[in-house]
Amino acid sequence: MKIQVSDRRHPPRSEDRAFISSLSHGLTVLEAVAQSENDIALTTLAKRVGLKKTNTWRLVHTLLRLGYLRQDSETRRFSPAPRVLALGYAYFDSLDLKQLAAPFLEDLSARVNELVNLAIIDHDELVFIERVKTSSQVVNVNLRPGSHLPLYNTSLGRALISEMPMPWLRQYMSRLREDPYAAKYIEDGGKKLLKTLSEIRERGYSVSDNERIAGLRSVASPIRDKSSEIVAAVNILVPSTRMSLAELKRNLAPEVIETAAKISAVLGHRGKRTASNGNTR
Repeated sequence: MKIQVSDRRHPPRSEDRAFISSLSHGLTVLEAVAQSENDIALTTLAKRVGLKKTNTWRLVHTLLRLGYLRQDSETRRFSPAPRVLALGYAYFDSLDLKQLAAPFLEDLSARVNELVNLAIIDHDELVFIERVKTSSQVVNVNLRPGSHLPLYNTSLGRALISEMPMPWLRQYMSRLREDPYAAKYIEDGGKKLLKTLSEIRERGYSVSDNERIAGLRSVASPIRDKSSEIVAAVNILVPSTRMSLAELKRNLAPEVIETAAKISAVLGHRGKRTASNGNTR
C-alpha cells in the first residue's frame, strides 16, 4: 500500500527564519520519487513537485550524489536508492516490536473479525505481548498481555520453535518429561512434535485444534528479524464451533502468513530462510 505524500509543492512561508526552504524542496522531491509507481522522468518529477525543471534537476543531482536516488543509465529516469531504506530501518530500530506490529495486528483483526495475538518466547513458554480484538468477538479465555502458555501444544509456541536447532529441541523435550500433558508429544523420541515442526517449516504456518484450550482453534505464523531469526509469532484465535479446521487453514492461514511477512519486513527481513538451518540434523 502506498502512503500518500503530503502536498508540499508550496511550502508555508513561515515567519520562522530557521526554516530552510531548499531542504523542504529536496525532501519533497525525495518523497515524490519514493511514491512513484515506476521510475520517474525529470520532467514528470518537476511537474509533480511544482518546481522548475532546472531547480528540480539541482535537487535530484544532489540526492544522486548523496546516494539517496539512482538514475537508470538508459532511460535516465530516477528511483530510490538503498540509502533511503537505511533511513527507514533507523526509525524502525528505535521502536519496539509491539509498536511496530500494532498497526498490522489491528488491520488483520479488522479484516478477519477475529482475535489476534502476538507472542514471543520466554524460556520454555510463550508470553503474550499484544492482543487485538473487535467488539463483536466473543472468546471466553482468560489471557492477556503478560500471560504465559506452553510452547509444544499451542500454534504460537510451535511457530516460535519451528526452526530451533535439534540440540535445543532435544534438551527442551527432556525438560518436558516433567509435564504429564506433554507425554504424547515427546514419546518415541519426540516423533509427534518433530513431525509437526517439520510441517510448519514446509507450509509457513502452525495450527492448534482444541489442544491447549478446548473449544478453540488457532493458526499462527513466525515473525523474523533482519538476520532471518524467528523473534515472535502472530496468530488468529477462533471458537471451534464457528470455524472448522479446514476453513481455518483455507481462509485464515494466508491472512496470518501475510501479516507475519509484513511485520518481518519492517524488522528488516528480506526473502525466505533457506532449509539449511540445522533443524533436521
